[in-house]
Amino acid sequence: MTDLNSTTIKLQTELHERFNFQQFRPGQQELLQAILAGQNALGVLPTGSGKSLIYQFLAPHLNGLFVIVSPLISLMSDQLARIQAAHLGKAAVLNSRLNVQDRRNILTHLVDYKFLFMAPETLCQPQVLRYLQNITIGLFVVDEAHCISSWGPDFRPDYLRLGQVQQQLQPQVTLALTATATDQVCADIVQQLFAQQSVFIYRASVDRPNLYLRTEFVSSDEEKWQRLQLLLEQRWPTLIYVATRKTAEELALKIAETTKRQVAFYHAGLDNLARQQVQQLFMTDQLDVVVATSAFGMGINKDNVCLLVHYDMPENFENYLQEIGRAGRDEQQALTLIFVSQNDYQRLQTRRQLNQIRPQTVTHFYEQILDETLQNSSGQLAVLKAYQRANFSEADVIATLTKTQEVRELQLQQFWQFLNSTTCLRQQVCDYFDHEPKVIQHDALCCSTSQTQSLSVLLQRLNLPTLVAATTPTVNLLTPTQVWTQLFVNLPDKSSS
Repeated sequence: MTDLNSTTIKLQTELHERFNFQQFRPGQQELLQAILAGQNALGVLPTGSGKSLIYQFLAPHLNGLFVIVSPLISLMSDQLARIQAAHLGKAAVLNSRLNVQDRRNILTHLVDYKFLFMAPETLCQPQVLRYLQNITIGLFVVDEAHCISSWGPDFRPDYLRLGQVQQQLQPQVTLALTATATDQVCADIVQQLFAQQSVFIYRASVDRPNLYLRTEFVSSDEEKWQRLQLLLEQRWPTLIYVATRKTAEELALKIAETTKRQVAFYHAGLDNLARQQVQQLFMTDQLDVVVATSAFGMGINKDNVCLLVHYDMPENFENYLQEIGRAGRDEQQALTLIFVSQNDYQRLQTRRQLNQIRPQTVTHFYEQILDETLQNSSGQLAVLKAYQRANFSEADVIATLTKTQEVRELQLQQFWQFLNSTTCLRQQVCDYFDHEPKVIQHDALCCSTSQTQSLSVLLQRLNLPTLVAATTPTVNLLTPTQVWTQLFVNLPDKSSS
């Protein structure tokens, strides 16, 4: 017990001296102690709970290169910037955007680096593996590890290859991290990544007490817009999620034309410069509303979002939890609200059916037959190529896609039941995700539906903090008006409003 207390004190002292934090968040210290004891580990920690601090903290404690596998370039770029700003060690991102010379320079000088970020597709390239096998890998990190599981919301076949890669690289320790993992997803991660190896598992509750959960029932698009206008009367840092790029653009323009809010849209169709500008202006409070698709997510860490709105319904608990995790990262009170209309369920079913890959299309792909569906859908072609890279047979792909479609249907049904329920929303979220669900003490700062409390009364009760003045930017940014000029066509100059 004395040794344990001594270790705890040392870790907390180091946390304060190196990172200026007073205490660890739940799970951070437990995972650090396991890894420092030489154990592989799986951490399931809520969005915004500081998962990346774990491998950053370990830099001076483990020799060799830290290889961090991540699914998104934006997520890798954000973590790279944080490591460089904190001077934690030399770091790089290895991705398709690098030219041949820069890529070669990184690979031939790996011993000079402490952190190397890459997607699974990059890591699995034979040339990359050959270089990595010639150096010491101190820590192998699989971020967003739920992508390994076909039961998860973001299944990526290339993640299935990481177990084999881990055995090839022989890292000192392996760490898997995710924010959204049910019991089934955790079991898949352990089976696929750790095989017969022992692993320490820490699963924190998904409950975020500072997030107020709200369902807002509307009967028409006009009613939804009226409720949104009420929400936008105050200058709260606001993130609005929508289902499509078209909706993002149209809604942002409508907000810009009818309110005094500084607003822009964000989706994967924007070029890199436009996305970076929107992100930076939002981070520095020069934009106070961003209307975004799910492309605005992992890797964008704004701490003071106190209003998060799902203008369109997400497909499942997992996406919902990931996205509301953007709010309240400063641990202050935040409102997360989802609009619910009776046609949402059918709309999502229809969209999912349109995007399904049919068995005949899989057969045509493996037989190299020119398929009209694949000609018209680069997304479906990319998915099938990913399965092929992961050494799935035609039969395996068909079976996996069939199971995945069944899982997605079940997830949608469960989430729709949640939205239409009359019991505590927070309790239901914990029941769905937590291995040992906690008993929620429902109170006035927990959750509500529009059927039990009006929106105006709720806003008065929550008293969310408003923005006073824009933060001075730390980088050379376009002004909000310049961004609008790029994003919107014929948008009037609002610099004086």
